[in-house]
Amino acid sequence: MTTAVMEPIVRDTGHGTSGVCQVVLFNDNHNAFDHVVASLISVFKHSGPMAEKITMEAHTKGRAIAEVEDAEKAHQHKEMLAQLGLMAEVEQL
Repeated sequence: MTTAVMEPIVRDTGHGTSGVCQVVLFNDNHNAFDHVVASLISVFKHSGPMAEKITMEAHTKGRAIAEVEDAEKAHQHKEMLAQLGLMAEVEQL
């Protein structure tokens, strides 16, 4: 049986690659797995399986790319995650 690899969604913003960033989610010791999954679904509109994959990667590796998008959206989404109690940062690509 093969397992499909789900990659982060890259949204075409029409701004070229200079403004493309990734939102990186970090593992922490105080948020429940289900809360992180629900937060990713709420903020990024990820599917359940995608949100679970990102959450598990952050849990096991310490960090995971939650989304790749233009800089403005990335910073907005980072702030939304912070309001939900999650640790994230924006990295320029």
